[in-house]
Amino acid sequence: MNSTGNIASTIQLTNELELQCPYSDISDVCNASLSSLLPAPNMRVNFCDTENYDDCPIFLSKVLRRR
Repeated sequence: MNSTGNIASTIQLTNELELQCPYSDISDVCNASLSSLLPAPNMRVNFCDTENYDDCPIFLSKVLRRR
């Protein structure tokens, strides 16, 4: 792959990461949870892996705990 292809794939990965919860990682554990919760598959699809993560009750509780 040439440097242009590497840059394009890096930009695509960055855009995908910006669309998911900042507390989501490659494991199934929710890092916003105090108890290392494993979100149900439907919760992961609806909140963790999309830009709708700010509607997630776990994400909201994490934000409120920081204040």
